[in-house]
Amino acid sequence: MNVTLDSVDRTILRALQSDGGMSINALAQQLGMTPPPCWRRVKRLRDLGVLQRQVWVVDPETVGLGVTLYATVKLTTHDGAATTAFREQIALLPEVLECYVLLGSIDVLLKIVVRDVSYYETFFYNRLSQIPGVREVTSSVIMTEVKKTFALPI
Repeated sequence: MNVTLDSVDRTILRALQSDGGMSINALAQQLGMTPPPCWRRVKRLRDLGVLQRQVWVVDPETVGLGVTLYATVKLTTHDGAATTAFREQIALLPEVLECYVLLGSIDVLLKIVVRDVSYYETFFYNRLSQIPGVREVTSSVIMTEVKKTFALPI
């Protein structure tokens, strides 16, 4: 569903993407409007599902999760029951931050964070590779983060 956004809506979205904890008063002041209409606009964007949730982004390294990697997965079969079972198992793994089902030669892309490579080795052998239907996993460790943003180009 596409939502029609005017320039004020887009300005609100850009501001909240850069600081999700911004108060309605601060946002209204930045927009040059009073808080009540600003609040109504933000509420409308929430109600429409444009604004989905408000979160704080935690720096993984400061909490002991110094290794981020991407893993591509090939499955043995693609029937509905097998892929549903795979998805359910992946959802139970807190180390997996993101999971995408793909079209093409790779079936699934995972973003995983762990404290170190040794932990990932254990995670890989004891949990990830043991999920029924997993045929092959290829892992790539992130060496340097060049760009990371959650802000959409609105």
